[in-house]
Amino acid sequence: MWRSLLFVPVLEEKFLAKAASRGADAIVLDLEASVDPARKDEARAALPGAVSRLASQVAVTVRINALWAQAFRDLEASVIEGVSAIHLPLCESAAQVRAVCAMIGELEQERGLPQGQIRLVTLLESAGAVLNAPQIATASPRLVAMTVGVEDYATSMGVAATPDVLKPAVQQVNQAARAASVASLSIATSMSDFRDIDGLRAAATYARAIGSTGGYAVHPAQVAVLNEVFSPTAAELDWARRVVEAAEIAARQGQGITQVDGRMIDLPLVSRARSIIARGQASG
Repeated sequence: MWRSLLFVPVLEEKFLAKAASRGADAIVLDLEASVDPARKDEARAALPGAVSRLASQVAVTVRINALWAQAFRDLEASVIEGVSAIHLPLCESAAQVRAVCAMIGELEQERGLPQGQIRLVTLLESAGAVLNAPQIATASPRLVAMTVGVEDYATSMGVAATPDVLKPAVQQVNQAARAASVASLSIATSMSDFRDIDGLRAAATYARAIGSTGGYAVHPAQVAVLNEVFSPTAAELDWARRVVEAAEIAARQGQGITQVDGRMIDLPLVSRARSIIARGQASG
């Protein structure tokens, strides 16, 4: 799963030209917030060319507009070869997820694309959406990740997007996502101040500590921080490899429990170690 996803306005050539070289695990071609309402059709028309340029170099995803009329048109443009996932903003319910997934499935079938090839990421951007996180997380096998849309969520709470109001929401979404075996791309901070790299690092480190697996970037300067924070450290990888090795030796000796560094190692820790190794391999 992606550690970093960089938003790129689909109509901005200066950003598209360098998008694949920014180091992000995935690009989010944006049809929503960064596109003037009068240029939505122009953005949809430009999308296939942008996907074609980038898909051989980096994972390409698309953020569509919120439901329904604009979303229908966006899906018509977005369900094409080279698109890895669709980001659904302002997702409020499992019913919305199922409806969008049904539309994606129909378009895949019509266009001869493999069923289920295009995955879904939901953006939970209100208090009600966060409360519905468990139902949203299990609404479709196409769903691979969830996130909290921090500014809209804070607005729905009637307050500013401070850590105090965002952390509980991130925890709720993380728990719902993990219970459903999907990723959480939630960080309890506003991304608008892209110059505050230290603040992003602190917020991402906290998010990782409570179960987030990655996050979004609105500026290339944020990408390296996300990649670093959401990759296993050398110490973590060393511990994980020693745990797996010790567990394998114990298993050959008919033992279910062993020790590493003076600590008891049982199945949950072995599973955690294998997950760390897998994340390390995925991040290179």
